[in-house]
Amino acid sequence: MRIEVDATGLTKYVFRKCKRESKILGGRFPNAGASATAENGKGDSLVRNLGRSRVFQRLLPLLLAAAVPVSVPAQSFPPDGPGIPTIALTGEPALQEPAPNPSDQQSQWNMELAGFSDLQGRSAYQPIIINEEGREIAYVGHHTGSMMNPLTGVVEPNGTSIVDVTDPARPKYLSHIPGSTEAGEEAGGAQMVRVCSGSLLPHGVRGKWYLLRPLGSKAQEIYDVTDPSHPSRLTQIVGDLDHTHKSWWECDTGIAYLVANAPAEGWKGQHMKIYDLSDPAKPVYIRDFGLLGQQPGATSHEGVVGGIAIHGMISAGTAKNRVYAAYGTGANGVIQILDRKKLLTAFENRTKPTTEEMLAPQLGFLTMSPDQGAHTTFPIFAEPIPEFQGHTALKKRDLLIVPSESARGDHCSPGPNGDRAGPHLAFLVDISNESTPWPISTFRVPENPGDYCGRGGRFGTHSVAESFYQPYYGKIAIFSWFNAGTRVFDIRDPFAVQEVAYFIPAPNKFTMSFCPEDGISHPPGDPKINAGCQKVIETNNVEVDDRGLIYSADRAGSGLHILRLSGHAKEIVAGK
Repeated sequence: MRIEVDATGLTKYVFRKCKRESKILGGRFPNAGASATAENGKGDSLVRNLGRSRVFQRLLPLLLAAAVPVSVPAQSFPPDGPGIPTIALTGEPALQEPAPNPSDQQSQWNMELAGFSDLQGRSAYQPIIINEEGREIAYVGHHTGSMMNPLTGVVEPNGTSIVDVTDPARPKYLSHIPGSTEAGEEAGGAQMVRVCSGSLLPHGVRGKWYLLRPLGSKAQEIYDVTDPSHPSRLTQIVGDLDHTHKSWWECDTGIAYLVANAPAEGWKGQHMKIYDLSDPAKPVYIRDFGLLGQQPGATSHEGVVGGIAIHGMISAGTAKNRVYAAYGTGANGVIQILDRKKLLTAFENRTKPTTEEMLAPQLGFLTMSPDQGAHTTFPIFAEPIPEFQGHTALKKRDLLIVPSESARGDHCSPGPNGDRAGPHLAFLVDISNESTPWPISTFRVPENPGDYCGRGGRFGTHSVAESFYQPYYGKIAIFSWFNAGTRVFDIRDPFAVQEVAYFIPAPNKFTMSFCPEDGISHPPGDPKINAGCQKVIETNNVEVDDRGLIYSADRAGSGLHILRLSGHAKEIVAGK
């Protein structure tokens, strides 16, 4: 059959004689081999005969459709045009965890509460747990503020809490070292803490224990905490600062990487000040260091903008000869991989390094999306990759866990201009080839179920546990997720991380009230608290001890929750 159009526009359906067509029609149409058109009687007769066949009635539309030319509009997409197809919103987050309870109730999944200390209701930042010859001692740094110390009967500015957690079910608050009285949510207190044994430090006193901490934003100092119930200040390392933050102390060498900034020295923002604290009573200054563009007189920079401040660093020590630095905190993030030996030796200008001296120890760096920052850079070495054991390139990989800190205040709500900041995530970065680090997975907690944006306070990532303790190292990653609590992920397959546990504490009598008007949590009794404020927990930092217990410190004053894994999460750690 073919279709013809004559000069008058009349369409003709022409059937050609074809033995094959007759065969296909099954010999059921006696006139199927005839030639006919709709203009003569034979054609009319043929159509009438065909119309009597139900099979032909079914086949005729198909034959006609195949014969009629179809007009196809020109594509506007590449390679025919510059347009790009619009993708409709149809997907939803893949949910792996059960929905939590309402915000005024404790929620847990594959985790359970082993103990609790109220920390005198102080806003807590960083916990660290040290095994001091069989006695487990928790040291907790605090944000600015002040609370009554029942041990002294005095209202003291928030500083450092020392708690005996040997029996996690019955923690014993031993002492509080008062901190700075500076105003501002971030300026005062003594947020960070590191502890080293004098028996391990090259020039320490055997049997003694030493605590490194900032004094607000003004100084870095050392305490003798050999008797944790009666700590005593040993020395000030450096003063006249305007910024401090998350430092790292190598106990086996004594090298300390301090986060600090002395405004008189001309650096842009907080950066590294490196000291030899192998004899804690006699600090020895080594050098200043940071990201290219921070140094005095910089003419170039790395990152999306110049002068990106450091948040903290982690040293892998002498064996790995690496230091991993995190810049940007919650925006304009950069991660930096450094040769430790060159960092400590490859320079002549200690306070005003040249561009060449700034780049000498740098082995690699990665500029993040401007809406994400680098809060922590925690390394995991030689992670075996499931299913790739028969290969070479992906058999084992070196990785870096990099969380981005969620912005202060309720970022879930639109700002003054109606805009709404993006959610903050955490990333698993492959650093096997150090000159080209590359993210391979993302850690994420969906807003729902749980209505975390409706709970008030911050929602999003903050930090990840930084201890190299077995049995967790390389198996799970433990994050603080502000109002979504403590979150645990299975990282044994780094290309497909999965959430496996969480713990969200309930508010208590010490929990501060978050006020959307200023984006700050206020302690009980603060006159700024109004009907629009609500009590909400904010899990600030998490850490583990050498027994496998997990410690969750709360920014909103809700205390220190001591946790243990259960269910499937416990099986992961056990190697099942």
